[in-house]
Amino acid sequence: MNVPETVFSHEWLLFLSVCESKSLKETAERFNISTSSASRSLKRLEDSVGVTLFDRCSKPMVLTESGKRLYRQVLPAMKITQEAMEQVREENYLFSDLRIGFLESMSLHLAPQFLSTFKKKVGRITCLTGSSDRLLECLRTHDLDIIISSDPALRYTDWRRLMIIREPSVAVFPKAFKFEDNHAKNWQSLSLCNLPFINSYEKSGRGKLVNNFLLTYGIQLNGKINVDNLAIKLAMVVDNNGWTITSPLSLMTHSAFLDKVTLSALPGLGMERKIYLLSRSDFSQELFESIAREICRIYKESVMPTLKKMTPELKDSYFVPDFDEEIN
Repeated sequence: MNVPETVFSHEWLLFLSVCESKSLKETAERFNISTSSASRSLKRLEDSVGVTLFDRCSKPMVLTESGKRLYRQVLPAMKITQEAMEQVREENYLFSDLRIGFLESMSLHLAPQFLSTFKKKVGRITCLTGSSDRLLECLRTHDLDIIISSDPALRYTDWRRLMIIREPSVAVFPKAFKFEDNHAKNWQSLSLCNLPFINSYEKSGRGKLVNNFLLTYGIQLNGKINVDNLAIKLAMVVDNNGWTITSPLSLMTHSAFLDKVTLSALPGLGMERKIYLLSRSDFSQELFESIAREICRIYKESVMPTLKKMTPELKDSYFVPDFDEEIN
């Protein structure tokens, strides 16, 4: 939870973080201090409150009954204070600093435009890029405020989420490779195409999507290599070492390969990639919606036309939600 230290002291923030994470070590790492320093800060808080908040005889240490009661009472007060501060900022059209994470596939054609147009709405923007699993971890550990992820992270039931983009997947083959009618008739023809399948890393968003799809429909593709980097996969495809599946948006980021490969729509039921905007529940609802609108606007106006031109047979497979309000 992001609350200015001028409102809640460093000791109180440490206390709440330990209550949430149940780990003094994790809290110390989050605040970039040593475990002993964090422990001393908590002792100062106990001295100021006048009661013992942690049972240090337990390993790891646990909250006492007084500590549990204090946590239950302080947490709502913190949320009320944060909401009041956000309301004041929103009334004055000013948000706090923003830490946002984008998927790697958005780093070239979407993130730069967003940062350029959104910088006037916040104090300062910090932008990280990476795979869904990395961004989710940064959101979970409070290193980011909001992320764009292909994993909806449904296990975090209290997080705010919105599906903002839906796009098809495409098969990528070496330039000289041809099916009899230029397209795979079915998944069996793909599995028997005499080229090994180069899959994505199983814990990545693409890897989860592909593997879940293949498992659901009982499809087996021959291949022994899993790679977490699309550039490596495309380089192998160009060298006739296999074929792969990816998204058109990801291909835009590696446009140098487009003239060296052949794209093919997947047969029958395709595998859609859904992209979500995710934040914790304490993140400003108004700012969340404003970010969603801006990302969807950029995607629809600046990205989608190129994607449809790249994959004309899939032009009806792209989707972004419509919002009632125009983005200013």
